[in-house]
Amino acid sequence: MVATADEVGNAIEVTSIGWHRGTGGTPTASFNDFNIYMGYCPAEMLSTNFMDNYVTGTRTLVHHSDYIIVAEGTDDWFYIDLDAPFWYNGEESLVLEVTWESGSGSVRNYFFDNPGIPMRLKSAVPNGETGFLSSMRYQFMLEGNMKLESGTFASIKVLLGS
Repeated sequence: MVATADEVGNAIEVTSIGWHRGTGGTPTASFNDFNIYMGYCPAEMLSTNFMDNYVTGTRTLVHHSDYIIVAEGTDDWFYIDLDAPFWYNGEESLVLEVTWESGSGSVRNYFFDNPGIPMRLKSAVPNGETGFLSSMRYQFMLEGNMKLESGTFASIKVLLGS
């Protein structure tokens, strides 16, 4: 998924990512060999080649779990703490890539749809080089610390949407 600089806002050191679980899916889902990558995207829309959607050298593995379970209910947010924080500079488009090898159950998340604007790229295989573009982007939240003037709070949540 891609989020533009206007959507993210200010620079932030991302320490966790949350998704807003919607209706549907199963009460519990599990994912094996679960990975989250973040990086900068050279455009505000995605292309069909996964690696073309990253500014060279910015794709960073920020979370790996051998096995992860999602059991929160409808309308709940579920969060994944990153193994390594990701510094977002507040100026470029941000790309978020989630992969898993196998699993059971399903999670349905709330999403935004921008018809005709490719905001999400999906593939049926975790290491696929190309995928299918979609104008749907799941609602997600970045949590972390912003660089603020002294005397202001230093923790914020940023909701990405259209």
